[in-house]
Formats: sequence, structure tokens, C-alpha cells
Amino acid sequence: MTFPISRQGLEQIAIALAVGAAVFGLFALVRWRRGGEWQRFGQSTGFLGVLIVVSLGIGYTIAPNIPTPAVPFTARFAQNPTPDDPGTVAFGRALYQANCAVCHGAQGKGDGPAAFTLQPPPFNLQVHVPQHAPGELFYWIGNGIPFTAMPAWSAPDPDTGKPKLTETERWEIIRYLQALAAGTAN
Repeated sequence: MTFPISRQGLEQIAIALAVGAAVFGLFALVRWRRGGEWQRFGQSTGFLGVLIVVSLGIGYTIAPNIPTPAVPFTARFAQNPTPDDPGTVAFGRALYQANCAVCHGAQGKGDGPAAFTLQPPPFNLQVHVPQHAPGELFYWIGNGIPFTAMPAWSAPDPDTGKPKLTETERWEIIRYLQALAAGTAN
């Protein structure tokens, strides 16, 4: 079983809690300076502080560190235009097995035949895919991931001059990966 949230996700939660703690701390300070009741705001600040410590504690002891390469802001909002149906998932499965399984493994766990030769090792896609927007996945498949063996699948093939995988094929792979991570891929 894998931990359901990454270290980066818990860090982001801690940042949001810190903003809340700062706001409640500011309210407590203002109330205290005016001679009003400040204890409730102080307790809220302390409670949020405890949640911050717990979040970071879990993040740095239990949660997996899944580094996320940078993606252009607009890429995050791209949505998958392929239909979410068994046919698309089947096309995606065939493309994945032909192009991706050698590194990521048949089940996307990062344990393909070539994985042991790669540094850093391929990501476990069953953990990684649900944590990212479809547009982010599309960007990484198309452009590759710097400092890893992940190639840019939108790059032109030297023999044909056409992309190694078309846009539609990349989106079909994402449909398959989402189904695989959800446990609905046959």
C-alpha cells in the first residue's frame, strides 16, 4: 500500500495552515492590544500550529518524496479531449505497452525491464498520475522530464519527421494511466 499523499502535498497543506495561523494570530494580537477577548483567536492559532507540525512531521517521515518538474502555468488547465470510454483506454493501453512499459513496467509501477539501468528510476505512475492534472501529464509526456531518461514523445522521429506520438495518442495514454491508477483498466 502506498501513502495517499506526497511530501509536496503535505508541504502545501502546511503552507495553507500557516497562512490561517498568521491570520488568527493577527486577530489575537489586535484583540489583545485593544483589551478585548483574544484567547479564542490564540487557541485557534495554537491549534493550526499543531496541525502544521503534524503535517510536516508526516510529510518528512512517512509520505513519499515525489519531485514534480516544472510545468507552464497554462499547461495545468489543458483537459483531455479523448472520450473516457473503454475503447480509448484500450488504445492507450496498447500505446503504453509499446512505448512506456519498458521503463515504467506493465502495471506502471516503475519496474520495467530497463528501470534498473536508469537514474533516477522511473516514477511509479499508479502513485504519481492521480496527483497531477491531465494537462501536466500531457506536458511531461510531450516534452520529457529534464535530468531523467523520460524522452519528449512529441519530438519528431528522425526517420519520418513526424512526432513519435501524436497529441491524440498521448491523451489516450493518459486515459489508460488514469484508469490504471483507479484500478479500472482491464
